Amino acid sequence: MFIDTHCHLDFEDYNKDRDEVISFANDSGVRYLINIGSSLKASQDSIALATKYNNVFATVGVHPHDAGEVDKDTIPTLKKIVEGCNKVVAIGEVGLDYNRDIPPNDIQKKVFIDFIHLSRDLNLPLIIHVRGKADQAHYKDAYVELLEILKREIAAPIRGVVHCFSGDEEFLNEVLKLGLHVSFTANITFRSHVKIPESVNKLKGLVNKIPDGRLLLETDSPFLAPQEFRGKRNQPAYIRYLAKELAELRNVSIDDIARVTSLNACRLFNLNMDEEFKPKIAYKIRESLYLNITNRCTDNCTFCVRGFTDYVKGHNLRLEDEPAVEEVLEEIGDPSRYKEIVFCGYGEPTIRLDLLLNVSKKLKTKGAYIRLNTNGHGNLIHGGSIVGRLVGLIDEVSVSLNVDTKEKYNKLCRPAFGIGTFDKVKEFVLECKKILPRVSITVLDMPGVDLKECERIAKDELGVELRIREYNVVG
Repeated sequence: MFIDTHCHLDFEDYNKDRDEVISFANDSGVRYLINIGSSLKASQDSIALATKYNNVFATVGVHPHDAGEVDKDTIPTLKKIVEGCNKVVAIGEVGLDYNRDIPPNDIQKKVFIDFIHLSRDLNLPLIIHVRGKADQAHYKDAYVELLEILKREIAAPIRGVVHCFSGDEEFLNEVLKLGLHVSFTANITFRSHVKIPESVNKLKGLVNKIPDGRLLLETDSPFLAPQEFRGKRNQPAYIRYLAKELAELRNVSIDDIARVTSLNACRLFNLNMDEEFKPKIAYKIRESLYLNITNRCTDNCTFCVRGFTDYVKGHNLRLEDEPAVEEVLEEIGDPSRYKEIVFCGYGEPTIRLDLLLNVSKKLKTKGAYIRLNTNGHGNLIHGGSIVGRLVGLIDEVSVSLNVDTKEKYNKLCRPAFGIGTFDKVKEFVLECKKILPRVSITVLDMPGVDLKECERIAKDELGVELRIREYNVVG
């Protein structure tokens, strides 16, 4: 499922085949289309489209190029029509565009502020447009002034999105600090017959700096068609080409991109969240299938994703009930569809050791490769060694050591078993290494963790592989 969060289907470019374009988008897996208001008339037309089509939603706003047309009646009129339509999901596109100085900057800023106040009054997110001058000496003016306005006029976190992102890394960092979402368009797919343009390369370099929970998809149709259709009219069905590019850049699958961005769009714009986002027992990321068999854990890590979201890569992992063996196997289906089956959810899998072993036995009869991601507390949880019971069932064990000293472990992981847990986890790793095919430890690249010491522990003390996990990046 895809959601195009920014298109202009009210434009005359679609007068001859608007119905067909919307139908083709739906047939291509685009569940919802958000049609953007860019003037008073376009906002009214956008609402008319949303009223006609079940899968189309509307926004109201005035593009900064048309800010000079905003008079004392414009915003009250828009407010009135929003209050009379339940399919308006945002205010926008609004913002600053200094590329052509039309209209003067002061007018753009005043109108932008008025629309910020409208979004606040109506409790709707903002869709923000910002573009700088072609003159490099003054290119950043629009970006700097937009941030100044946002910080002054509205408290963070700000609900909204900077659409068709064109800023630099400094601007991106500020946008993320404010709580805003970010969307790229298919301009990141552009290539010449010789090479990728430098401006596109710069945007590509920012793609991985956006957290999963802040990324959205948009086509900005009819503009900016992907490379495969460059120079032609863009349309929402082509969003798959953008998703493919983002998937390659972020080293995930198109399905991962579709799921993550759709979840973000549903939550930001208050769209219907259906079966797609119900709690998952089995969830796919890239070519691996992960099993979420418990939400209980014997660590209470300060950095754990469970503390701030129910979702990993767009999957809802907050279980309503712990599954039985039969439920887990039914969710897995044919294990040959996956590169590996991984016990790794929102809790410590070895808490449910019997289920883990029984599921693994069934999977092994079908030739599955099985990995266990664990905090290494299994022996402590069960009051004796569990490692021998994993032989022949678990092909790989990945143990979250996380840090480099027992003091840091106790402070950051807050284990149920107290200060001695860190050493017991290392003992568990050594025991696994003796009798299991492949063992590794993972640590966090976060402030205060000595990665050199972690490397020494992995190599000299434990003799296992080391994988460094990026702080605040899950899945």
